[in-house]
Amino acid sequence: MEVKKFLKNVPLFEDFSDEELEKLLVISKEKTYPKDAVIFQKGDLGNFFFLICSGRVKVIIETEEGKEGILSILYPTEFFGEMSLLDGELRSATVVALEETRVIIIERNDFLILLYKHPELALKILKTLSLRLRKANRQIETLMFLDAPGKVARLLIDIAQERGKKINNEILIDLEFTRQELGNLIGVSRETTTRILKSFEEDGILSIERNQVIIKDVWELKRRI
Repeated sequence: MEVKKFLKNVPLFEDFSDEELEKLLVISKEKTYPKDAVIFQKGDLGNFFFLICSGRVKVIIETEEGKEGILSILYPTEFFGEMSLLDGELRSATVVALEETRVIIIERNDFLILLYKHPELALKILKTLSLRLRKANRQIETLMFLDAPGKVARLLIDIAQERGKKINNEILIDLEFTRQELGNLIGVSRETTTRILKSFEEDGILSIERNQVIIKDVWELKRRI
């Protein structure tokens, strides 16, 4: 991978000049994590900022009984680990690689100097944090007020809005999750998630082909929320 070329396509650094990107490369290092590797755990010291080059990670919290709740799934050009760098607190969640994942890592002191020199970065990070907070509020609303079919419907709509591909009147979603992971995103069991997806398919709302979901009736799916 040409790291400099990749960084030019990252929204966080899109305003950087070539010279500034070169300086960024000097303070950055690359690392690859295998599938299922724990990148950091809740309670760890926050010493590094992470930018995803390839692969996917899940941000999770776990109960004492070992049950897992997925807070979010992050993709290439997205970042994580910034909260502990900004507030000096311990990591608030655990991050795990969903597949082989390559990241760019910036050490805390270098990251803070970067923010000081480029205040526009702080504004972009705040914007991302604001969007994540809004998403977290929606997750809380989903968990508190929706029944299981409504939770699955809202999850599919959210994924469609974020990563769906519109083809005529239908929306194609690449489902890069197991049924268990889908359920963990909304606090529903794997069995219930599978049953609801099947019922939506039987009702003609969507069709499932291997790891793809085709939403055929968006309005009816929204009505199920």
